[in-house]
Amino acid sequence: MKRIFRNFSKGLLAIALCLLASEGAWTSDYGAARVKPSAPLEEEDGAAILGAAYNAYFGADWQSAVMLFRKAMSDPQNESDAALYMLISAEMKAMGYKAALSDSDYFLKNYPESKYASLIKYQRGKCLYSLGEFDKAVLALSDFCHQYPSNEMYSSALFWIAECFYSGYNFEQARPLYERVVDDFPKDAKAVDAKYRLDAINQRLREEKLLYLLQQTGESYLSSKENYEKALRRYELESALGLSAQPRAEEAAKDEGAAVQEEKASAAQESLASVPAAKESASLAPAASSDYNFIDALARLKKSAAEAQGLLDDDGGSK
Repeated sequence: MKRIFRNFSKGLLAIALCLLASEGAWTSDYGAARVKPSAPLEEEDGAAILGAAYNAYFGADWQSAVMLFRKAMSDPQNESDAALYMLISAEMKAMGYKAALSDSDYFLKNYPESKYASLIKYQRGKCLYSLGEFDKAVLALSDFCHQYPSNEMYSSALFWIAECFYSGYNFEQARPLYERVVDDFPKDAKAVDAKYRLDAINQRLREEKLLYLLQQTGESYLSSKENYEKALRRYELESALGLSAQPRAEEAAKDEGAAVQEEKASAAQESLASVPAAKESASLAPAASSDYNFIDALARLKKSAAEAQGLLDDDGGSK
């Protein structure tokens, strides 16, 4: 009787796995850590609980399925890659991401050659994304795409890589991945979501350009307004003092010109005053002096006197 019940349970497990494999991507997980009870269950109880776990899973009672699968696999004889595969699926459905990640690592460590290993690797990357570990998720999902380019979950892996970049506001890297999902897998369920993301990215870029233009226009307006207000304050201050820049400049130039003219007049008077003294000195010169030397000196004095008189005449005319 025990053998018949065990064979029945294994047959039911095989049927459940076939149905689960056709179902595609998982979307959520549960949350408790994998802990085995210290005392194993009796064989009959373990097989019955395993059957109940299948029923809970196909009845979409995810938390009950997780609990029952754990309880059934507390007996090492009931643990298998197939049972773990279904446990992780139930955890993801129940949004238990931490537990699913832990069980995924356990699965890949103990069943690396399992036929479910590729799906577990995909699921592990999705767990990391759901936990906000975007960099780790990109690495895990990229490895999955590299190792299994023909896998049915390839397009979904591309989408979740793009979602990692999108969540980190790295739209330029997310865009080509979304475009690839839309172009290469138009009939895939993720193609609709990818197209929605592309529309959102395009809309965001348009809004950023608009904000930039508004900012530049606003800065130009504020700059012009600031310059206008500065000029207005300067004009009001000068008006209050009865001054302006041009009259002050003309007044300064006039004062400088008067000082220069006064210096020229003083120099000319000194030159004229030196003429008689030069003549007197020349008349008192010793007889041995040459006549030519005297004539040259006199000519130079007359020339200096004429230049000084010309300066005085020019100053007088300008006034």
